[in-house]
Amino acid sequence: MHLRLLKLLTLCFVLTACVMGTSQNAKFYTITSQPTDSISASYKSFVGVTRIQAPKYMDRPQIVTQNQNSPEMVVSEYNRWVENPSVLATRALVENLSALLPSAQIKMDSFGLEKFDKVVSVEIVKMNAIFGEKATLEVWYTIKNKNGKLLTHQKFIDSVKIGNNYDDLAVGYSHLLGGLSQDIARNLIEK
Repeated sequence: MHLRLLKLLTLCFVLTACVMGTSQNAKFYTITSQPTDSISASYKSFVGVTRIQAPKYMDRPQIVTQNQNSPEMVVSEYNRWVENPSVLATRALVENLSALLPSAQIKMDSFGLEKFDKVVSVEIVKMNAIFGEKATLEVWYTIKNKNGKLLTHQKFIDSVKIGNNYDDLAVGYSHLLGGLSQDIARNLIEK
C-alpha cells in the first residue's frame, strides 16, 4: 500500500513539474544606428569614441523601465538587451558618427593605445522609459584633442514618445542616440 502511494505521489510530482516547469521565453532587443544624411562630407579627422559609461542599475542585460507616476523601477527578466546597453549605445554612436561624417575615420577607442585627433567620451546620467509615455536620454559628453585638452563639455537631454511595448522602447532609444550623434558631430566639426 505504501509503495503504491509513493509511486502515485512520484507520478503526480513529475506531471506537475512538467506542466508547471515551463517558463516564458526571453526576448532580446538591440539599439541600432539611425540612417541619416551626412552633416559634412569634407570633415576629415581620426576620432576615437570611448565606451559609453552608464549607471550600474541600467547597464545590465535585463531591460529597466520606470512605472508611470512612480519612482519604482521595473527590471524585466524576460525582455533583455543582447549586450549591455553601454556596449550597444557605443556601437550605435560610432556607426551614426561614421554616417554623419563620412570622410572622417571613426573608431571605438577600446584600449587608449591609438593616437586619435579627437576623443569623444559619453556618460549617461539617465536613460529611462515609461511605457505609453516617453523614453528619455540625458548625458554629458566631452571632446578632447590628441593632447588631452578639453575642447567641449556638453549636456544633451532629449525625449521621444514611445508606445506600450519593448520594440517601441528599443526604437525610441535608437532615435535618441541618433540625436545625440548629430549633436556630437556638429561639435566635432566646430572644435
